[in-house]
Amino acid sequence: MRRCVDEAGMERKLTLSALALLAGCAGKPVVQTEIIERTVPVYCQVQMPKECKEAYAVDRVSPADDPLTINRALRIEIEERWQCEIRLRAALKGCNGTWKGK
Repeated sequence: MRRCVDEAGMERKLTLSALALLAGCAGKPVVQTEIIERTVPVYCQVQMPKECKEAYAVDRVSPADDPLTINRALRIEIEERWQCEIRLRAALKGCNGTWKGK
């Protein structure tokens, strides 16, 4: 008779343990989503445009050249620098979203 009681008690303990473990898994976790608005710095990496050169047209002329050649080189340099500035402004606008020049 003693054996039956021990086996029944053991069975009851195992059943309660299994139910306790399953009860822990039965509940759904509560997930709350909260939107937090903060400004986050975004670092922009811009490559130097190919229009921006180390040496411009006027760097290739010498004072010994005739004035017409020097004048042409100066005009070409103005155009090259203008193209470089346009590309740099476009890159700046892309990084900042908007750019307000003077």
